[in-house]
Amino acid sequence: MNISIIIPAYNAADTITDCLKSVDAQDTRALEVLVVDDCSNDDTAQKASRLGAVVIVCEKRSGPAKARNIGAEAAAGEIILFLDADVTVPSNLLNSITCILGSHHDIAAVQTVYSPECTADDIVSIYQNLYYHCALAHVKDESVAIFATWCVAVRKRDFDAVGGFNTKIPEPTVEDEELGYSLVDSGRSIYLAKDIMVVHLATYTLCQFARRRFRMAKAQVKSGWRSIRERLLKRYINLKETGTHHSRWVVLSILLVLGAGFSMVAFLTGVLLGLSFLPWLPAVALAAIIFSFFCHLNFFRSAVFYFGLKILPGFMLLCLLDMAVLGWGVIAGTVQFLCGKHY
Repeated sequence: MNISIIIPAYNAADTITDCLKSVDAQDTRALEVLVVDDCSNDDTAQKASRLGAVVIVCEKRSGPAKARNIGAEAAAGEIILFLDADVTVPSNLLNSITCILGSHHDIAAVQTVYSPECTADDIVSIYQNLYYHCALAHVKDESVAIFATWCVAVRKRDFDAVGGFNTKIPEPTVEDEELGYSLVDSGRSIYLAKDIMVVHLATYTLCQFARRRFRMAKAQVKSGWRSIRERLLKRYINLKETGTHHSRWVVLSILLVLGAGFSMVAFLTGVLLGLSFLPWLPAVALAAIIFSFFCHLNFFRSAVFYFGLKILPGFMLLCLLDMAVLGWGVIAGTVQFLCGKHY
């Protein structure tokens, strides 16, 4: 089986070298490595070309969904391996994917996970990386509806059959999630290979982290409203296990944190207006926050296991911020959807 590697890239000059060097170190050679440069204004394309990749330059900035589709259209391999420009992969990656897909013809795609440890040394980036690791590592089943393009392989015929990525989605948000749902809903299978871990090279400031999570929440709730039964209820709210990495406990935590926020706003408003019948609202807010932390016990246990007890206070504060940002993103996305902005 031959594999075409597709790496969409936009201003990825800081990480593309390490990414491509890890690809070059594979035990088995890929048929081709295609870097789709989405009109970068740095030297991403030049670095990729010097390292032997075939560089396809987009005519205009179109977002990762369009860039990946362009790469898939040009790919000659039976298997397409989508890879983000800010990850490095283990040397046995292609061997492992070939083994899985070669011996299980009913599997359409193989999904990998982030390593729990990353190259960053700041708590925000460490939190984000471990959050995504745990989101997949805690999924119970091997057959899932998860398609996350940091590193995922799919049979080209199955990718083409579901129409590729939705190019109406302009930013790197839910274009990969929706493709995964399309694969599974059409009767195809995605295998979650928890033993294949890639290293994420990205770092985030607190503001970058908050903006990214807000953008993701808006995109996910819009995706849910576009398909209430199959995505909002079945995949995002996830009251029953449906093979997704979205946890019902995270949904509950978001609601609790939003409730705590609204309780404090109501209490402060009451203080300003001289109302005396709302003194219990701070206690309600505190109880909601405490219960929200219980929703993330597995995540906090993992944090202590990998990084020690000293990281827990920072992670708890970041988790509280994260749930608040996600909650406001859900509200903002819903308002935008109701106003006619569906993407």
